[in-house]
Amino acid sequence: MALLSVEHLRICYGDLVAVRDVSFDVEPSDVFVLLGANGAGKTSILRCISGLHPPSAGRVTNGARTLSGLRPHSVARAGIAHVPEGRRIFSTLTVEENLAVSFIRARAGGTLPQARDAVYEIFPRLKERRHQAAGTLSGGEQQMLAIGRALMNAPTLLMLDEPSLGLSPLMTELMFERLGVIRAAGTAILLVEQNAACLEMATRGLIIANGSIVLAGDRQRLHDADFVRAAYFGL
Repeated sequence: MALLSVEHLRICYGDLVAVRDVSFDVEPSDVFVLLGANGAGKTSILRCISGLHPPSAGRVTNGARTLSGLRPHSVARAGIAHVPEGRRIFSTLTVEENLAVSFIRARAGGTLPQARDAVYEIFPRLKERRHQAAGTLSGGEQQMLAIGRALMNAPTLLMLDEPSLGLSPLMTELMFERLGVIRAAGTAILLVEQNAACLEMATRGLIIANGSIVLAGDRQRLHDADFVRAAYFGL
């Protein structure tokens, strides 16, 4: 049984149809990528999965559990963590305080210090900055903090919306490398990106345009597709 199943999903904002009949499964070992241009419907899919926007049709399941209709805090307690675009950190709180306010003891399965130390092991820079106000961090460090907050409760699935947005190529490379470490530790990843460099770490994924699936397949199929080569590599 898939860790996450999205079946015939349709998402509307009033009369505007943002997503049309999208289906996919995420397995426990996946780095599953939703790749497409801005406005393709990728963010709407993540918001629907995490309970921030209801589907107009279709359903989302986590194993045998139906997620459709659940509030965001219930989805988080089911082990699905969402890192939205724009980081959304608490800028006046310190790094440690940002991590602490995200901690759910019943979900994490350990203590707050244990969860925090696990985050610091993945992102040592955060430990160095732990007493610093989050708003004074660099953009890359703020993205580390946003991901670290999501990891505080040992999620089985980590969903990230455009984590490379606004980052330098070097910081983007580091970010994707750290996501590889997170996946190797047993957390599946659902990654929304415009940056086709994410395909290097993907196992499978979808290309989405105008709310519909253009192509689905494994990393090699997506990388070699004429659509991706023309749109992202200029070939």
